[in-house]
Amino acid sequence: MAEQNILSADQSVLEQILSDINEYEENQERLEYISASIKDITKETDSTSKAMQDEISARIKESTDAICAGYDKAIDCDKDKIKQVQADRMKERIQTETASLRQENKELASQIERAFIQENISKITNNTFFLALFLSRKLKDVLVYILFMLIMCGGIPAVLYVLPFVPGWVPVVYTAVIALLFLIISRCVYINLIMPHYNTIIAARDTKYRIRNNKKIIKKIRHSIKKDDNDAIYGLESFDHKINDLHDSIEKTENEKQGALKEFEETVKPDILEEIQGRYVDKLELMNRELTKKKDEYTKLDDLVKQQRIYISSNYEAYIGKEFVDKEKLAELCNIMKSGACTTIAQAIAEYKNQH
Repeated sequence: MAEQNILSADQSVLEQILSDINEYEENQERLEYISASIKDITKETDSTSKAMQDEISARIKESTDAICAGYDKAIDCDKDKIKQVQADRMKERIQTETASLRQENKELASQIERAFIQENISKITNNTFFLALFLSRKLKDVLVYILFMLIMCGGIPAVLYVLPFVPGWVPVVYTAVIALLFLIISRCVYINLIMPHYNTIIAARDTKYRIRNNKKIIKKIRHSIKKDDNDAIYGLESFDHKINDLHDSIEKTENEKQGALKEFEETVKPDILEEIQGRYVDKLELMNRELTKKKDEYTKLDDLVKQQRIYISSNYEAYIGKEFVDKEKLAELCNIMKSGACTTIAQAIAEYKNQH
């Protein structure tokens, strides 16, 4: 047909053109359908492969976590022991370096206790709060005294004053009563408790100040020890040996853990992969075969459609124009020729144009 001028051809040639166009469009639709099928199969294949990989990853992670859990627990236990030994080591050094001060405080406290027993002095006079109220000398005791007075004579009356159900005269009366009671109590305490044993109580107060100063020194020593790494003179080798043994234990456990993980990789993991992949392999192979089949079919049909497109363009559109390479218009041209009005395609085209 390509060798003849189809404009002078008869109805049979026109029907052949229409048939070729129908076949071309059907192949195009089939090509689109196959392309959509390829996308669907590819998507399903990817989804199935991902599900398989996710299951494999989850199983392997679960297994490795189970293996590591026991070893990690043992390692954490040894690390906690190291922290405890280090704390005991520090405590031992502090105990050694502050032993004399602690012993001195113990002896000073015993001296106060013996003096109070010998003179039959009430234990209340040896109380830190009591001394701060009635025999304060240091700044800290003075501040305790001031705070106590502010609470009793200022804070509580202020609270009473702002309470709506408390009459306004109550805070005033309360403050006056407290001041009077404090004066009476102070006088009684001085006359009956402090004055008969004044020198002993003052000596006890000063001794307590000395104990307090020793405690401050102990606190400073403790702080400096925590910053000082030079402790070779304190004989702490036993603690160092324990720490080294624990580090060796951790290293041994780590090596055992790595060995267990290696054994898992070499023996258990392949079994897990085989078991999981075995459940997916048939389905994946079926989809891959179908995908390969569809791709081959698509390639062949795509080549055919390209050839048909070239043929239609070269042999039909070149003669009758792209406008008439259309199923509906070709059908009308066939009807015109069937009516007997025309005998050639060129005449049918001319008649079509006259009618439209």
